[in-house]
Amino acid sequence: MDKELIALLALVRAGLWDRYDEAMASAFPLSAESWERVFLLARRQTVTGIAFRGLGYLPDDMAPPMGLMAKWMAHADRIEQSNLAVNEVLAKICRQLKDSGDKVVLQKGPGVAIMYPEPLLRECGDIDLFFPENDASSDPLKDIPGATKERKPDGSWEYNVDGVTVEVHSHLVDILSPGAARYVRQLISEKGYDRVSIGGCEVLVPAPEVNLLLLSSHILKHALGVGIGLRQFCDMAVAYRYYADRINPLEMIEIYRNTGLDRWEAVLEDFLSEYLAVVIKLPISEKKRKNYSKKSLVLLDIILKGGNFGHFTEKRETASRSVVLRKWHTFTSFVGNMRFAMTYAPREWFWTMMQLIGGQMR
Repeated sequence: MDKELIALLALVRAGLWDRYDEAMASAFPLSAESWERVFLLARRQTVTGIAFRGLGYLPDDMAPPMGLMAKWMAHADRIEQSNLAVNEVLAKICRQLKDSGDKVVLQKGPGVAIMYPEPLLRECGDIDLFFPENDASSDPLKDIPGATKERKPDGSWEYNVDGVTVEVHSHLVDILSPGAARYVRQLISEKGYDRVSIGGCEVLVPAPEVNLLLLSSHILKHALGVGIGLRQFCDMAVAYRYYADRINPLEMIEIYRNTGLDRWEAVLEDFLSEYLAVVIKLPISEKKRKNYSKKSLVLLDIILKGGNFGHFTEKRETASRSVVLRKWHTFTSFVGNMRFAMTYAPREWFWTMMQLIGGQMR
């Protein structure tokens, strides 16, 4: 790792865990040029707000130049304002659905942001929703004032509500292997949901065990495909801390085994420990820990190649010009990652490929 990457990881850890990181002493001070590269890396990985929080733990003589600090502060303010806008839209949707009696579950996004020390500094994206009692194709947000919508190839809907993208998913957890998918449905039925307050409105989120599985499988799918960013690993890290007193590690080990993600989870947890300094006891079996420890460098390589969801790869930028090219790029990305997939999550890779092949035909 170069010095700028070490510096970014140190800032992110400080922002996540509220402490001065020993790596800071070795990574700083930096030249003005190196600071600009750290800022660029933070933006590409969508951890600008988290790293900005970490700047507060640097001694004054190690801080970035004033011009960059002002730019960083302005970017962090925009992140906060975007989060407030997303939370306002979520509250608007929840109020409307409460009146109609529809049951909705929030996936990731604001539901994970509340686990951070400062939720508004976690960079936001779309709002992802799941309706456990309705089909995703039933246009569940048709009565939201001012919403525009688009029908997706799989029959589901994507909405724009006051400038915020809202996606309605047909599954709570994106696991496609048939046997594992049946197990996940049973797990969701047994565990149920939590109720949290976001933006002054109550909303359902997955139960701890299901939420951890959701976050892990979400990272996996993007790692197998077009790429994944550092922010999603931060989400996993804070979720483990948030749920530390509510999960049974042995039960989580069994959940990962039953879904075929135990090898993947071993590598993921190795990454969380190695690069994000997660200090709680992570739920992975000692056998898997021994066999797959020190393999997390491959994940770091995936993160650096593509940035947030692969948006910074040259192929992805080219593919963004055409729906057909985007589909082809996604398909070829999964093919290109076959060796990685066969090692850590062969069943999910196979069934995801089957879904992608089916999607090319629509």
